[in-house]
Amino acid sequence: MLRNKRISGITLTCINILILLSLSLPISVSHTYKASAAGLSPRTTTHIANPPTTPFLPLGSFHLRGIDGPYHTKGNLILGVDNQPYLFHGIARDDLEYLCTSDGHYTQQELAYMGLGNNTAHATYWGGNIVRLPLSENFWLYGSTVQSCSPTHYQTMLKSIVDTLTSLNLNVMLDLQWSNAGGQSQDAGDAWAMPDQDSVTFWHQVAGTYKNYKNVLFELFNEPHMFPSSWQCWRNGCQIIKDYSGPGGHDHGRYSYQSVGMQTLLDTVRQSGATNLAVVGGINWGFDLSQVPTYHLSGTNVVYDTHPYPYGDKQPAHWESAFGKISSTYPVISAESGEYDCKTTFVNQLLDYFDTHDIGWMSWAWVPPVGDACTYPRLVVDLNGFPTTHMGLYIYQYLHTYIALSAGEEIPYKIK
Repeated sequence: MLRNKRISGITLTCINILILLSLSLPISVSHTYKASAAGLSPRTTTHIANPPTTPFLPLGSFHLRGIDGPYHTKGNLILGVDNQPYLFHGIARDDLEYLCTSDGHYTQQELAYMGLGNNTAHATYWGGNIVRLPLSENFWLYGSTVQSCSPTHYQTMLKSIVDTLTSLNLNVMLDLQWSNAGGQSQDAGDAWAMPDQDSVTFWHQVAGTYKNYKNVLFELFNEPHMFPSSWQCWRNGCQIIKDYSGPGGHDHGRYSYQSVGMQTLLDTVRQSGATNLAVVGGINWGFDLSQVPTYHLSGTNVVYDTHPYPYGDKQPAHWESAFGKISSTYPVISAESGEYDCKTTFVNQLLDYFDTHDIGWMSWAWVPPVGDACTYPRLVVDLNGFPTTHMGLYIYQYLHTYIALSAGEEIPYKIK
C-alpha cells in the first residue's frame, strides 16, 4: 500500500481508557466452519449465510498457535511438520523498509506484545502467530549513507529481530517491500512496480541466510502494480517505463528499468537450497490473483498473496473473482489489509470472508504512535500494544477469538 509517513504524536484520552477496559471483553466475531476436501471429516453449521460452493476446512481443524514448521503446501492447504493444516494470523510491522537502523522498538518485550501473554495495565498482548517484517533491498545490499548505516548493520539487526521472534514462538514473514528500480532509486528505494536484478541478489542472500529457519516465510515482492497490468510481465518480467511511486512515495523520480518476474525470484530462492514457503502477491498492488490458474509459478511450497484495502475496485463484490475462487485450489494468504475510516465495516466483512475461505492474514500496521489512524491503518496507540479505537481494537479482539478456538472455547457469533 502507499504510505503517508509520520504526522504527529498521540496522547492517551478517556476513549483510550475505555478501550483498555474493553480488552478483556469478548468480541462478537463470527467464525464459520466449512467442509473439507483434504482428508479431514467435513463439519457443517447452520450459522453460515450464503456458503461458497467449494468445500473448505472447518477452522477447528487448523493449528492456530505457535511454530509448527517447517511448512509445506498440499492442494490449497499449508501444512505443518506434523502434516496438519496450519493457518497464519498476525501483525504486519512497519519501518524496516525506510529506516535502516529501525525505530529502536524491537526489544524482546516489545516484540512479545504481538504474540501470547497476559495483559497488564501497561502491556497488551495480541495473540498472533506470525509477524511480517517489510525490508529494503538497498539497505540489505548497500546500507545507507544518508542514515549512516552499513549493510552489515542492517543484516545483523534483522537477524537479531528474527531470532527474538523465533524465541517467542512466532513465525516470521520476510517481505521485500522496497526495491531500487534497477539501481536508480537511492537510499531506502521505494515501492516500485516490479522487482529488478538487485531483487535477485537480495533473495539469493536472504534465502541462504534463513533457509534453515523453520518458522520463516519469504514474501518475494510487495504489491506488483505494473501499468498496464500484465500477467506475462508479472510472471516473467518486462521493461518498465517511467515507473512512479506516487505523491505519497519516498522517491519521486520516474524510472525505466528491466524488471524480473516472480518466477525468477522463486527460482532464486529454491536454488539457494531454501524450501521455506514462498509468498507471491498478485497484480493491481497485490490484490488480484484471478489469473493464477493460467500464470501460476512452477515450483513447490508457493502461497499466493492478496492485499485488500477499501478502494473502489477492491470492495467485497470483487473478492470472489480476485482471490476467493482460487483459494479452493491454491493456498492463499493476505499479508496486508486494513481500513482507513475509523470504522470496522470493511475489515469485519473481510476477516469473515478469509475465515470461510481458509485464508490466513496479517493486519497492517503495527507502527509507532504517530499519524492519524483514520487516514492510515494504524493498529496501536503505543508500542506496548495498546490498540487504536475501531480497527485496532477490532483486530486485537478478533485475534483473541482464535486463541479461544485453540483452547476449545465457544466462539460467539456476530450479532447482526
